[in-house]
Amino acid sequence: MLKSAAFKVIGDPKLHCESCEQRVTRVLTTLQGVQRVSADAASQQIEVLFDPGELAPAAIVERLALLGYKTEPAEPTAAAGEQVVQGQRR
Repeated sequence: MLKSAAFKVIGDPKLHCESCEQRVTRVLTTLQGVQRVSADAASQQIEVLFDPGELAPAAIVERLALLGYKTEPAEPTAAAGEQVVQGQRR
């Protein structure tokens, strides 16, 4: 069963542009168990759909820290919740 986790980027650096979003997405999708990543510079939010049997949320936070992003847990957006449901139906 897949789980959704959301993280808010706090402090500096921030997600500034589409290139930042793509970098975060590219790096997080290399983690075993990650199914989908959505990074949004406008809201400073990163949402990850992953298999908790293969990956702990702490590993996602750690990888984001290696990229230079300090994060805190956040509530998934409504759109993300809809995407999670779609992802589980596949």
